[in-house]
Amino acid sequence: MMYPVSMFLLESIVNSLDEAIFLFDRKGRLIFMNKAGEEFLGRNYEEVKNKRFKYLFRNTKNIAVLIEKSVKEGRMLNCKEMEVDIGRITNMDINISPFYSDYSGSIENHATAFSAEGVILCMRENLALTDREDYHFESLLYLLGCIAHEIKNPLSGIKGAAQILKEYAQDSSSRECVNLILKEADRLNSVLNSYLTMTRKPVLNQLNIHEIIEHALKIMKITVEDNRIKVYKSYDPSLPNIYGDESKLLQVFINFFKNAVEAMDATKEKVLQISTRPSNEYMVIYEKGYPDMKGAKSKKQRWVVINIQDSGIGISKDEIKRVFLPFYTKKAGGSGLGLSLSKKIVKDHGGIVRVKSKEGAGSIFSVYLPLSLTSSN
Repeated sequence: MMYPVSMFLLESIVNSLDEAIFLFDRKGRLIFMNKAGEEFLGRNYEEVKNKRFKYLFRNTKNIAVLIEKSVKEGRMLNCKEMEVDIGRITNMDINISPFYSDYSGSIENHATAFSAEGVILCMRENLALTDREDYHFESLLYLLGCIAHEIKNPLSGIKGAAQILKEYAQDSSSRECVNLILKEADRLNSVLNSYLTMTRKPVLNQLNIHEIIEHALKIMKITVEDNRIKVYKSYDPSLPNIYGDESKLLQVFINFFKNAVEAMDATKEKVLQISTRPSNEYMVIYEKGYPDMKGAKSKKQRWVVINIQDSGIGISKDEIKRVFLPFYTKKAGGSGLGLSLSKKIVKDHGGIVRVKSKEGAGSIFSVYLPLSLTSSN
């Protein structure tokens, strides 16, 4: 015996899917979307109900054409790995199916809500390997931060008790044991602080990026000199100050300089080139709350670009896709966290990291950090 499925159950099933699902009528107005769709748009359904497709998805004329085609011809259309501009360029799998509101039975009372024929649009974003790993890395850092925080409190108690024991130690053997406890407690505390620093969001203050770079070079000075590396610098003195976290950005450049030094080939001249410049690229950022960007205040975002170029062994095409993955390393004794952590810090500053490389010809790591925003309206 077949039992009718309730509308509540159907909606619960659709909301449990990880694909973003949108239902449009023949005129392209939104009449339903699931929870994944709300997350995709960053808007509640009630805010965008009955809004047209072009209002919701800016710069997606290619999908609009497919929707019209699906409605007109009454057939399903699929697109794999389509490049879509949704305020950012993303790669998506898209399924468009014609929708017919021919309901009967126990759900006929709900038919009026879906009376218009239209299409069902299903969208699934294809995250690149590095993007997926970024998500997992964020989760890992959160877990590390929680564990570090929980350990620090009892560790302070252990150290305090050991300091008291030290006062009552009667012989050298006892004092040696207590000193070992204190030493290891300090070492563990240092490790925990490093994890907590990793998970802490940047505290932004106005700073000169050249001063940060120079500070990092001073820290790396002995290593650079021991490896007989020639350093060439080309700074743009006209660059304004930026907003950033000094300690975190210092960590970024130390990591990139260290990576460059370790990539140097002993069989040829070792050269490290560092340059700064304003970016040629702009990004237009729109005020939140305007999904179609109409009437929204826009701002042009420009970056300062720091290029770090080495004359090292270079990176293969296969490896270049993995260099920022957490725990990926080919270095003996390496943790594989340096570059992935640096990328996260730059991302937390609203910036990006790019890398160009050719085997045998060295690599260029480019750090893009945002300059101040200027209104374009």
